Amino acid sequence: MVQAFKHHWTGIEQVAKTLFKGKFLLYFIPGLIVGLIYLYLQFQARRIMAVAHLGDDIPIVGTAISWLADGVFSIFDLIVSEFYKFVILVVLSPVNCILSEKFDSYLTGREYKFDLIRLVNDFLRMILIVISALFLEYVFLVIWWVFSWILPDFIGEAMFFLIASFFVGFSFYDYSMERYGLNFFKSWGLGFSKMSYMLITGGIFTLMIKIPVVGIIAAPVVISMLSTAVYVLMKAKETNPNIAPAIENKDQLDT
Repeated sequence: MVQAFKHHWTGIEQVAKTLFKGKFLLYFIPGLIVGLIYLYLQFQARRIMAVAHLGDDIPIVGTAISWLADGVFSIFDLIVSEFYKFVILVVLSPVNCILSEKFDSYLTGREYKFDLIRLVNDFLRMILIVISALFLEYVFLVIWWVFSWILPDFIGEAMFFLIASFFVGFSFYDYSMERYGLNFFKSWGLGFSKMSYMLITGGIFTLMIKIPVVGIIAAPVVISMLSTAVYVLMKAKETNPNIAPAIENKDQLDT
């Protein structure tokens, strides 16, 4: 766990330095488009909620309408949030994959030639990864939900946060896992064996998207880069545990 935090701290420094140099900023555009759509849907939902609550002062009927509207809004908000997650991880996976590859090259000096066939394969693999990750996430959430009735609310909320964070974090790491030759099952094996890494990265993403406006737009790019940097550090540590992994700033590389 300590090593995971150290790698994330180093990764955050690398991502921040790179972005402040003006690198990879164009990759924020797809996330900006998706983020604005997400925010628009939330805005429209809140407008409807405001109208529904106009009748709060009406006895019984107003209370019933407000109660029903709150329930519908909660379901709608969950659906929109999950749809946002799906779009970021699947629809934007070609963009995130290229970004991860470019940032890997920027950090390590390795060159990855563009391959359309591999990009399509990556897209199909990400669909499989995300579907399996979301399925497992919901299975774990349902299992925990059964037990959460007898536990304090804060414990239940913490567990829901950790479960969601793990599977989101894993999905972002899979861009690097595929690039380094891990198949579907080996990726899952590494994900569970490096659970602390998945939790920290996914937790940062989950917290970032709660930041109004900016978090929704920035999170996909920042976490794609962070997971890449941390994976590079992780692999370097495995290759030679006695030395600090070498990460270079390749300013001459074109983004």
